[in-house]
Amino acid sequence: MAVVGALPRGEVVSYGEVAARAGHPGAARAVGSLLARRGGLPWWRVVRADGRLAAENVRRQARLLRGEGIPTRDGRVADPAIRRRLAPDLAGAPPPERP
Repeated sequence: MAVVGALPRGEVVSYGEVAARAGHPGAARAVGSLLARRGGLPWWRVVRADGRLAAENVRRQARLLRGEGIPTRDGRVADPAIRRRLAPDLAGAPPPERP
């Protein structure tokens, strides 16, 4: 989980991207499982490939992200430019373009 620990303040990545950076493309679900079990990591910086927040406590994740300058709305990252960068998804392919 060194990948998550190295994420700088204000950077948001998808579970799939964490898996790919760690050398395990397609293992996005495993990243989620590991983050749920391990403390001390900036878990709030990891979201779903479509920008939805995925923490057990979405309100807390949204608050922490907003504290780092990442806007959220309705349980997802609100900035479309950030959402477009969230890749790869569970299959390892980038998500489709979003308005």
